[in-house]
Amino acid sequence: MNNKIQGGIALFVLIAAVACGCRPDAIANLSGSSPQPPAPSSSPAAPGGVPAAAAKKAFRISGTIDDAIQEGDVCDTTKKFTVPGTLLFEFTPTSPTKGNYTYSGPFNATGSGPYEIRDDGTMLVDGTGCIMGKCATYSHEWKATPIDPKDCKPGS
Repeated sequence: MNNKIQGGIALFVLIAAVACGCRPDAIANLSGSSPQPPAPSSSPAAPGGVPAAAAKKAFRISGTIDDAIQEGDVCDTTKKFTVPGTLLFEFTPTSPTKGNYTYSGPFNATGSGPYEIRDDGTMLVDGTGCIMGKCATYSHEWKATPIDPKDCKPGS
């Protein structure tokens, strides 16, 4: 009988944990204790140890669209910027992490669409592109590594 009671309590705790999203502070709250706020970070930093405020504007961006390879430093994503490579990409920001782009290149290549630099270090490049008169829509995930603006070398 005692095992059935303990099993029932364990099942209740498991169901409660799943129902509340498995957050440790929410589980602690079921037992009547107050949740503790997370410890404050002394200096928020983005991946690579770059201060978060600086990292939101300066990135090393790399990616591909089919056989075209693009890679280079972008020192300030709040201003119009390019990413060097096979195609001429011109990005026009609407915020530090979003905007629209156009590209042109060999074989009458053209394209355009929206982009978004995400907090996880990726850059989503969506759009429609044409080469030699044949067009297609696409969605590519590029890499956007935060860098210190002091170390940024545009065009490289």
